[in-house]
Amino acid sequence: MTGPQNPDVPADRARSRTPLPEERGTDPDAEEILLESEQRIAGALDGREPADDAEERRRSEETL
Repeated sequence: MTGPQNPDVPADRARSRTPLPEERGTDPDAEEILLESEQRIAGALDGREPADDAEERRRSEETL
């Protein structure tokens, strides 16, 4: 079963939250950034996405 707002997030996981004031900063897109971060974490936990963005962009010689 999936959550109602994001079909990629199982219903037993916490729903998205609003950013704290210190997370919000001066950027009006703070909620979008937080949502993207939560989706990346959910994807990493499910094994669908790399655990960090560096793994997506790392050159092959750096991984040896």
